[in-house]
Amino acid sequence: MNTFRLKRFLMRGGIIAYPTESCFGLGCDPKNIRAIKKIIQIKKRSKNKNFIIIASELNYLKKIIRPLKGDKKSFMLSKWPGPHTWLLKAHKNCPYWLKKSDKVAVRIPGLKNCNTLLTSIKMCITSTSANKSGQHAIKKHRNASRLFAGAGVKVIKGKIGVNNKSSTIQDFETQLIIRK
Repeated sequence: MNTFRLKRFLMRGGIIAYPTESCFGLGCDPKNIRAIKKIIQIKKRSKNKNFIIIASELNYLKKIIRPLKGDKKSFMLSKWPGPHTWLLKAHKNCPYWLKKSDKVAVRIPGLKNCNTLLTSIKMCITSTSANKSGQHAIKKHRNASRLFAGAGVKVIKGKIGVNNKSSTIQDFETQLIIRK
């Protein structure tokens, strides 16, 4: 699928499975509540769990997070690209379903396949593991294709990264590690 068609598919509520640093992820346009609900249904996931938003560059997150300047921005960028997710203050235009206590989780991935995908579609997407809640993460393209056959999920070819665990999640303000 070419990148224009893929972006249009996402903007119309489509879901993709794609390689991340540690497993296949499920992604959609984070501003599309129907797509978010579709992922929750596919994963049989709690509605109270938040999503991580990923992008290839900060520019695609400007309506998701409040801008940071100077040393704060440099410190945030020191962990990116890579498997480090920051909880940052949400922008006033950030959709309510992405926020928890006025914060949103964001990351710029370090895996080349994932970053190339994000650069090509020129938008941010959600990132949650491509598995049913409580089950093992999907590590291979073939398994993702089997799991989502008939579910309307487009599976993007590629290999996952070498990380054995999910990204670290850290609150930017308090520096508290939420997930290691």
